[in-house]
Amino acid sequence: MRMLESDHSAAPQQAILRQSHRRACARPAHVDIPASMTSTFGITPDQARTMDRAVEHHRAGRLADAAAIYRALVTENPALLAAIHGLGLVAIDLGQAAEAIPLLARCVATAPDDPSYRCSLGLALLKTGQPDAAAVALLPAANSAPGLMQPRLLLARALGGLGRWAEAEDIMVGVTTAFSSEAEAWSWRAHCESENNRPAEAEASLRRALDLKPDDPELLNNLGVILRGRGQLAEAAATYRAALTRAPDHAVSHGNLGNVLGLLGETQSAEFHLRRAVALDPGYVDGHYNLGAHLLRQDRPEEALPHLRRVLAAAPERHDALTNLGVGLVATGEIAEAEACYRRAIHLKPGNAEAHYDLAWLLLQTGRWQEGWDEYEWRWEMPSFSSRRRQFTAPLWDGTPLPDGTLLIHAEQGLGDAIQFVRYANLARSRCRRLVVECPRPMLSLFTAAAAAGLIAGEMIAIGDPQPAYDAQAPFMSLPRLFRSTPANVPAAMPYLIAPPPTEPLILPERGRRRIGLVWAGSPFNKMDSQRSLPAELFMPLLESTSADFVSLQVGPGAEQAALLPASRLVFTCHDRVRDFADTAAVIAQLDLVIGVDTAAVHLAGALGKPAWLLLAFAADYRWLQNRADTPWYPSIRLFRQSKRDDWSAVIAALRAVLTTW
Repeated sequence: MRMLESDHSAAPQQAILRQSHRRACARPAHVDIPASMTSTFGITPDQARTMDRAVEHHRAGRLADAAAIYRALVTENPALLAAIHGLGLVAIDLGQAAEAIPLLARCVATAPDDPSYRCSLGLALLKTGQPDAAAVALLPAANSAPGLMQPRLLLARALGGLGRWAEAEDIMVGVTTAFSSEAEAWSWRAHCESENNRPAEAEASLRRALDLKPDDPELLNNLGVILRGRGQLAEAAATYRAALTRAPDHAVSHGNLGNVLGLLGETQSAEFHLRRAVALDPGYVDGHYNLGAHLLRQDRPEEALPHLRRVLAAAPERHDALTNLGVGLVATGEIAEAEACYRRAIHLKPGNAEAHYDLAWLLLQTGRWQEGWDEYEWRWEMPSFSSRRRQFTAPLWDGTPLPDGTLLIHAEQGLGDAIQFVRYANLARSRCRRLVVECPRPMLSLFTAAAAAGLIAGEMIAIGDPQPAYDAQAPFMSLPRLFRSTPANVPAAMPYLIAPPPTEPLILPERGRRRIGLVWAGSPFNKMDSQRSLPAELFMPLLESTSADFVSLQVGPGAEQAALLPASRLVFTCHDRVRDFADTAAVIAQLDLVIGVDTAAVHLAGALGKPAWLLLAFAADYRWLQNRADTPWYPSIRLFRQSKRDDWSAVIAALRAVLTTW
């Protein structure tokens, strides 16, 4: 199952890897006793000395000891705000911010002008997901204490939590002006600039922070995040490594380095760092998510699923993890649970294009085409979809008849898709006065010949050629939705393509035997290629089971594997002989049978009405449906499916058994 784009129609799309930022705690590191407390509430010298001991424990991280002393002081003097404040800060440090809020709110209510109390309350409110209340608590302190950094920094955080990043950045510009020697201020300014889509400015601010604290692993990690976002992958990797030199057990930097190495194609090193991240911090949710996503891209869904389930156990509302879990479940054949994941992800985030698209893939695969084709339109909302969304001078066609108009239909995605969906040209022509069909250039002469023979309608042009004026346009793979196609009513009049007579270089040798064409590999750029393609030598049992001659239809990558098959049986190779798909069609027309994996050559055989046997992976492309040996798209194609993942041996055995009686 394909994770990202491909030259065939795209399969389930995994969500983007998460980069993890880590930021300083942004609260006072110790508890101060405001001077007003001593005079107003009459703190005794003994109580002051006791407070000093509590603060010492607190600073040293001995939280239980500090809390016991604070609690005893409050019991002795219920009005001692410094001790109440200390209890609140201990609760925050223990991860119990909700319990801290009433304590800190009491301090603010009693001493509303004390900025330290407002900062602590604001921090507790931020930690409990209440940025609006935090902003209310912090604003008076930020206005009344311009000489303090923390009130304004925390206010910026609160505004950011409300999505008011422009205001937050304005505050941080002022903070860095007033506190230009504070690395934390520059770090938070960078965060605001990044959220405001100003990566160059964010990078500059982080570099200012690093000038002040050059060995800070958190700052180095965050600079790596910015560099990765700017596409500077090698420099990002170097920055993460610098962070790890200073903090070898920094889990987030290991995870982020793993992400970047994966993008750089260093898959083994990537996996090492992704696994190291979750080993160092088993509770690192983004780390499990990224490791799961990496394993999915490596076509190892069984290993990916436990990590994605762990993410959802900790964060059930993670729509991205639900989407990726669905991808892994489809790959392992757990279709019902995958559908539930996709629908839950869409419920949580209705605009999640990847989840909509993956749901479409599943619905089409299971034969529910009406809803599936509707959901398939979400492909254009995915930033990494295999076909870029092109700009046209006329609106998208909605299927309404154009009795006096010109309709342009245009190919998208892969070459096999163009062959499969050009069949809709005849239906489209029935709803317009003039039809223009735009196709990949390697298809132009093939489609033009079919149009001349009356098999498909339309005036053919190649992508990139000048377009005539038109009134509406539609991509090929939106046409099944417009014509409400189902498995029962697919346009299946065959053939709808025609092969030209072969020219001299394409005439196959005549040896009085039947001829079988072979194709074993698709484009290596297809993200499903590791599943659909196989080594040529796996076809050896087929060559041994019949006296037929064999022809290699393989062109481009993988064609060199023809040398692994015996020359006495392989009488012709297409590589370096065919110029376009019309040439390939001329070769296929001379064959008795085509055997191959899911590539354009098999689509072409089907469209020519030529018998073909198609080898399919366990989680095959949606167009081949499920649990059937035939396809409504091509009556002449017979399907041979893997019964378990990554096992071609049973498929080859089944083919050999059929071939011996063919």
